[in-house]
Amino acid sequence: MQKNSTSIGNRIKNRIRAVILALTPGQASLKAAGTGVFIAALLFFVLSMADTFLKGVSFGYYLVSVVCYLLIAVAAAWLLGQLVRLVAKTPRNFRTAVSLVVLCLLFFFRLNGQYGWILISILILFPALTFGALYAWKTHRGAAWPKKQRIITLVSLAIGILGIVISLYLFLYSGSPVKPIKDYKILAHLPEPIQAADPSKPGSYAVSFLTYGSGKDKRRDIYGKDAKIKTPSVDATFLLKSWDGLSGKLRTWYFGFDQTALPLNAMVWYPKDLKAPAPLVLVVHGNHLAQDWSEGGYDYLAELLASRGYIVASVDENFLNSSFTDLPGGGLKEENGVRGWMMLKHLELWRKWNQDPKNPFYHLVDMDHIALMGHSRGGEAMSHAALFNTLPSFPDNANEVFNFNFNIKAYVAIAPVDGQYKPAAILAPLKDINYFVIQGTHDMDMQSYGGLSPFKRIEYSPSFNGIKAGLYVHHANHGQFNTSWGKYDGSSPYINRFNMTNLMPVKDQEQIAKVYISAFLDLNLKGDSAYKPLFMDYRYGRQWLPKQIYFNQFESSRTTYIARYEEDLNLQTATRPGVSISSSHLSVWREAQHKLMWGDHISRAAYIGWNREEVDSLVGKYTFTLPDSAGLKLDGRALVFSLAESDESSLHVEKGKKSKAEKKKEKKAAKEDKKDNEKKPVDFTLELTDQQGSHIRFLLSECMPLQPQIKKNLAKYAFLNSNDDAESIPDFFYFDLDALQKKHPAFVMNKLRSIQLIFDQSKAGVIILDDVGFMD
Repeated sequence: MQKNSTSIGNRIKNRIRAVILALTPGQASLKAAGTGVFIAALLFFVLSMADTFLKGVSFGYYLVSVVCYLLIAVAAAWLLGQLVRLVAKTPRNFRTAVSLVVLCLLFFFRLNGQYGWILISILILFPALTFGALYAWKTHRGAAWPKKQRIITLVSLAIGILGIVISLYLFLYSGSPVKPIKDYKILAHLPEPIQAADPSKPGSYAVSFLTYGSGKDKRRDIYGKDAKIKTPSVDATFLLKSWDGLSGKLRTWYFGFDQTALPLNAMVWYPKDLKAPAPLVLVVHGNHLAQDWSEGGYDYLAELLASRGYIVASVDENFLNSSFTDLPGGGLKEENGVRGWMMLKHLELWRKWNQDPKNPFYHLVDMDHIALMGHSRGGEAMSHAALFNTLPSFPDNANEVFNFNFNIKAYVAIAPVDGQYKPAAILAPLKDINYFVIQGTHDMDMQSYGGLSPFKRIEYSPSFNGIKAGLYVHHANHGQFNTSWGKYDGSSPYINRFNMTNLMPVKDQEQIAKVYISAFLDLNLKGDSAYKPLFMDYRYGRQWLPKQIYFNQFESSRTTYIARYEEDLNLQTATRPGVSISSSHLSVWREAQHKLMWGDHISRAAYIGWNREEVDSLVGKYTFTLPDSAGLKLDGRALVFSLAESDESSLHVEKGKKSKAEKKKEKKAAKEDKKDNEKKPVDFTLELTDQQGSHIRFLLSECMPLQPQIKKNLAKYAFLNSNDDAESIPDFFYFDLDALQKKHPAFVMNKLRSIQLIFDQSKAGVIILDDVGFMD
C-alpha cells in the first residue's frame, strides 16, 4: 500500500514538472519576450511624453527631452536588471525591459497604487507573450514540433495579441455615461428669481487689449518687444528656495532669468475710452506645463468683465510651473507663497501707474476697489496674498519687507489647492476678507473640495461687513475653467483611468463661472446687493445657470452664532454662553472634525443620527435651549445653518461588543446604499418655542431638501478609484424669521426659548450640522 501511494505521488510530481517544463520559455524565447517588453515600454514612454510635452514645446525640445529621460531610464533599468540577476537567471534584455517598465510607471509617471501596477502587468505580460510566441513559432517553422508546444505557443500568441488589443481599447476608451442623479432642490418649492440683469451678459464698453512685461522676454514677444508697458523684475531670493540644482539651472537657461529677477508680465483687457477710474481685477493661473502658457485661458472672463467696466490683468507666472526641463523629482516646491506675493508686486505697479501722467492708465484705476482671482495653485495663492497684504514682512524671513496694504475688496479661488506652502509651518490664517470659492465634482486634479478649508479659516471681526461663499458644481472639472487647459485634467497615462463622458459641456462650465464671478465682483466692488441671494442659494439665479446640481456654502460677517462646535468637548454646551444642547432617542450624537476625502479639516461639527426603522415609536430630537437672558434681537433676521449628509450607519448600537445581528444589519444597509441610485433626501421638522410656550413648526424642505451625497463615478471602472467616490459637502439653509412671525403673530420671536430638530420625516439618516445662528 505504501509503495502504491508513493508511485501515485511520483506520477503527480512528474506531471507537474512536465507542465512547468512545457510552459517555461527557453532563454531564446525570453530574449524575444524582452524585446517585446522593451518596444512596448519605449512606445508607451515616448507617446505619453508627447502628450505631456509636445503641445507646449517644439518638436526639437521634445526630442531632446525624450532622449535625456530615456538615457536616464535605460541606465537605471540596466542597473536594476543587474541586481535582479542575483536572484533570477533570465536574459539581460528581459530583465532590463521589465525594470524599464517599472521605472517608467512608478518613477517617471508616478503611477503608484492599483492603476500603476495594472499598467505594469499589461506592459510586461502581453508584449512578452506575443513576442516570445512569435519567436518560438519562427524558430520551429518547418521542423518537428511537439503538438503540446504548438498549442501552448498558439494560445500564448492569442492571449498576447488579444490582451494588447483589449488593453489598448480600454486605455483609450473615454468611458460610459452614468445614470443622472435626481436634483431634489430644483423640484422643491423655489424662491422668486433675482430681479436684476444677467451678470454673464456683456456690458456697454468696447474692450481694448495690451500686454505689459520685461521687454526682454526671450520666449514671447508679447512680453518682449511687443509689450506696451515695460516693467522691472522682482527679486524672490528670500521667498523661493527651490529654484536650485540642475533643474534650476535648466529652468534659468530656458527662461533667461532666475529667482533673483522674476518678470512682471500680464495680459490686460480694459474698457475702451475710459473716462473715470475703473475697478481692478488680477487673475492668475495654477500649475500646468510651463511652456504651454496658461494666462490666456481666462480670456472669456476678462472680456466679459472689461465690457462691464473692469480693468482685468491676467498675470503670467508660467515660469513658476512644472517645466519640461525639470529632472525627475525636480521642479519648484512650496512656491505658492511666491505666487501670491507676485500678485501684490503687480498691484504695486498699478498703484505707481495710476499716479504716473506718462502711463496709459493714469488716474483710470480705482485702487480702492481691487479683486484678486486665482485658479488651482493660483487659488491657494489668494490665501497668501490676503495674508501678506496685512503683514510687515515675509513670515519665514523678516529680511523680505512688505509694504502692501492694498484695499482688496474680493478674493476668488477656482478649484484651489490648500497647504502646498505653509507660512511659518501653519495653514495661512485669514481675516476680514470677502471670499468666493468654486469647485467641480468631476475635478480629476483637485478631487477633494480643498477650498472649503480656507473658507472655514476666515474669521470676521465685529466691525467688518462682508461675506464668504462657496459653490460645488456637479459635472464640472478642473481644466474647463481655463480655455487653454480644456477637458483633460492631466496627461496620459494619468488621465486615461477617468471617465470623460460625464463632464458638462465647456460652454456650460464657463457660463457658471461668468455668472458667479461677475456677480461676486459686482456685489463687492460695485456694491450691487441684488446678487447677494445667489450666493446663499443658486436657485435665485437659476434662470442664468445650466441645469446641474449645486451646493451653496455661505456665511455673512453679520451672523450671531449659537453653535459652531469649536469651543470645547462638552456635547451639552454651545458657542453662545448660556445655550445648552440636549437630545433624545438618537443613534448617533457626537462632535467631531468634518473631514473631506483628502483629510482636509473643515471644522468641528455635530454628527446627528436616528433610525426609526428599528423602533418606530421613538422619534429622535436634538434641542438648543436658550437662557431667558439671551437678549437676541431677531427682527429682520434669518435662522441659518450648514448641513451635510453623512454616509455612516444610522443603526443604534448598544453598549459592549456589537452582536452578529447588528453587524449583519450594517452590512445589509451598506449594500442597500450602494444599490440605491435614487436615494431619497433627508427631511425633518424644526420647532421654535418662545418663553410663553408658543410653538412654530416647519419642515427643512420648506427651504429645500437635503440633497444626498453626489457619487462622482470619476474612474472608468470602480476598482480604479483611488479616492472615495463621494464627499459630505455642506449646503446652506436659511429661514426668514419675519415671515414666520407674520404667519404666527402670537409667537414672540425676540423671546425665543428653544430650537428643536425633530427627526419625524425620514425614517433614518445621519446629518452633519454646523454654524447654527441668526443672520441679517
